[in-house]
Amino acid sequence: MRTYIFTGRERRIIHQFLSGKVRMTDRDLSKIRSRVKLFGRLKNDIFLYLELWDRVLLETTESVSTATT
Repeated sequence: MRTYIFTGRERRIIHQFLSGKVRMTDRDLSKIRSRVKLFGRLKNDIFLYLELWDRVLLETTESVSTATT
């Protein structure tokens, strides 16, 4: 499993787009958008990862809480 989806440069472009500083027609953003469209399963994997992350975090929190009582 990789530890990232977007490179640092791509993150900057995406943040700029989301804050209104980059237009939808920006060439670099278009490349990112093309990848997002091509990797449809990635969206499901992201949701699965977040669900797992929440569950692991919740169980870790509950374990610490149980151990201290």
